[in-house]
Amino acid sequence: MSLARGIAEFVVSTRDVPAADLDAVERSCFDTVGALLAGRTSAHGRLVDDHVREQGGPARCSVLGSGYRTDAASAAYANGTFAHSDDFDDMGGYGHPSAPLLPALLAVAEHLGSGVSGMDVLVAHCVGFEVAAGLCGGYDQYDRCFHSTPVFGVLGTTCGVARLLGLSAEQTAAALAIAASAAAGLGRATGTMVKPLHAGQAARNAVVAGLLARRGGTGSDTVFEARGGFLEAFVGHRALDTEAFVARLGNPFRAARTLFLKRFPCCGSNHSAVSALLDLTRAHDLTGEEIDEVVVHGMTETSPVLRYPSPADGCEAKFSIRYALAAVMVHGSLGVDDFRDERWADPTVVRAMDKVRGEVVSRWTGSGASKRRGNPITVRLRDGRVLEAFVPRSDLVGGPKVPLPEEDLTAKFRDNAARSLPADGVARAERAWRSLRSTQDVVAAVATVEGSDAWQRQAS
Repeated sequence: MSLARGIAEFVVSTRDVPAADLDAVERSCFDTVGALLAGRTSAHGRLVDDHVREQGGPARCSVLGSGYRTDAASAAYANGTFAHSDDFDDMGGYGHPSAPLLPALLAVAEHLGSGVSGMDVLVAHCVGFEVAAGLCGGYDQYDRCFHSTPVFGVLGTTCGVARLLGLSAEQTAAALAIAASAAAGLGRATGTMVKPLHAGQAARNAVVAGLLARRGGTGSDTVFEARGGFLEAFVGHRALDTEAFVARLGNPFRAARTLFLKRFPCCGSNHSAVSALLDLTRAHDLTGEEIDEVVVHGMTETSPVLRYPSPADGCEAKFSIRYALAAVMVHGSLGVDDFRDERWADPTVVRAMDKVRGEVVSRWTGSGASKRRGNPITVRLRDGRVLEAFVPRSDLVGGPKVPLPEEDLTAKFRDNAARSLPADGVARAERAWRSLRSTQDVVAAVATVEGSDAWQRQAS
């Protein structure tokens, strides 16, 4: 049995998904819709919005928050890009899973017209996430130079799409073969407008792969393990025990123990130090003026993501630990607007960046695992006090160990959704998306976040 066929059998045969995993995915979908509605209003979100609108296409699938429709692949592309535009979407397993997954599934649901329930979407998401997270296990995206979100995301999203389309195992394997040749996304795109496009491209390519396979499109049955196949190209070897891999899928499912909802709209590698600084400033009632220096420990010599000590725009600022901590010192928080328009260049924040110093750990000291555990900080105050704090990545609020509190999740959704919807629209969307599993027709939920041209002209 080929790996593609083994995965396909899992995709089509799965019947029961544990309640805990459905809960985790339902929260992620709710969170992703909010992130999407906010991301649509970013500079690169608007650019993609305008581009897709100008391209036209049959008005079957919604570009969310924008008040128009287009074809399924283009809607998935736009919505996937929006979802990742602020780096406020979920993470875990293989980067940012829901940004490509949910937009592709919603586009397929609208393309089909009716009959797709909220539970159908949740199960398809769980199945797709499970496959992609399994394939990504042990993959180092920085050593291999490819961003794992689109590389593995297109495969997982294709599995979810195939499930929703009701493809056979043979068709699903063909869809994976098609999608494997569309896996792409260079790591160097971090901190540019291209990175959000990775999620959009994965969503679009997964929809195309599924629809082509539905029409009879085929590809190599050994696309993963063959010479010149996916594993050799992206992982660097073909050594994978197909039977063992397939047997692990869903035993147990990974969603509940992996998905992470973000508190801050920036690279997750910032979150340990940002959380530690927020804890200290709030516990000791500190202002930025009282802080003389913040030392961030455990920084790598050449960070593959936090590579912008002096960011030149908002995209780079999301990948600058100096900027993130400076913004916390100045504003006492870290939100979407801190990375928008010209706020990233606020002179007060720029000056505060001079207070942040990274203590670099040589690549020759410490294991990769120790470097990924988080960043302790030392804060030196002007009155001579020295404070220390450390929030390990495993203990961050938003992760499986410490889930984002319901009130915080709701507040995040409302703030994000309000950037694309009027107040009454936000309330309707909240009701629809927080209880997705009870929705009999997901197209009705999509209708709550379609937006309108009139509202967008007013908002602009």
